[in-house]
Amino acid sequence: MIHDKNRQEYAELIAALVDNEIKDSRLRAELEGLKATDSGIKMEFEVQAAVKTTIKQKCRYARCPSAVKNRILLDIRTGHLAEKRTTKTESFSLRPYAYAAAIVVVFITLFIFKYTDSANISSLPVVESSVTFDKMAMNNFKAILSAKLAPQIASSDTNTIKSFFLSKGLDYDMHMICPSGWEYVGAVVSDDNGKKFGHVVLKDSQGKLIYIFEVDKKYFTNDKKLDLDNQIMSQVMSGSCYTQDQDDMGILINKTGDNVRAIVTNDKCEKLKSLFCGLQ
Repeated sequence: MIHDKNRQEYAELIAALVDNEIKDSRLRAELEGLKATDSGIKMEFEVQAAVKTTIKQKCRYARCPSAVKNRILLDIRTGHLAEKRTTKTESFSLRPYAYAAAIVVVFITLFIFKYTDSANISSLPVVESSVTFDKMAMNNFKAILSAKLAPQIASSDTNTIKSFFLSKGLDYDMHMICPSGWEYVGAVVSDDNGKKFGHVVLKDSQGKLIYIFEVDKKYFTNDKKLDLDNQIMSQVMSGSCYTQDQDDMGILINKTGDNVRAIVTNDKCEKLKSLFCGLQ
């Protein structure tokens, strides 16, 4: 019977026991006793030990591709791993974080064998010459939701992301405007025949996502690389916000300084209007 600590505290200690990190002989004896008498603690030990043994026996070392690492970081930051857990058992009440960690280890292992550095997830056609700017943004957001497009950098720090854009050779300033209650989770710089474009992803505490595709307005005019419906472009350049709901996503396009941005979320566009219209 567990008395002195709650189940999560004991579960943390079991993790240390599996890794042979318990040096206190009395504590080790207590944990070994619990492992023998408490079914929940026993299950916790067996799961962690099995994962550790399997990784050691079956997996060779390989450097995790940066796109895969950032995809996993994005899933962790946005809570997607937790959302994918659909069944509950008694053992999950013991220490859900331990099982999430085990899932992540297996998830990483599978991806290491499935992808190599030459198969970079984020090399998808982020910019498609035959698709309009708004459709492009929607396609990119769908790719993010389906884990086909990963950030090249995973960070919530504005300055880190700004430095990333600079290091990638972006020739215009991204307007790093993060609404209250939201935070950055990652960024991508895409390359279309030498022309580079900035993309960022944000999240809120409920796990909603916002994807921003922001470009210099010159890429619609004198240095034309992108296309947007004339009526929409006229509305945007006049300082108004264009919005549209499609399926379970909403998109907003507006002007910010000398840039034009398409903002997509897995929510209605009314949410975007309240966050970004008038926010320059």
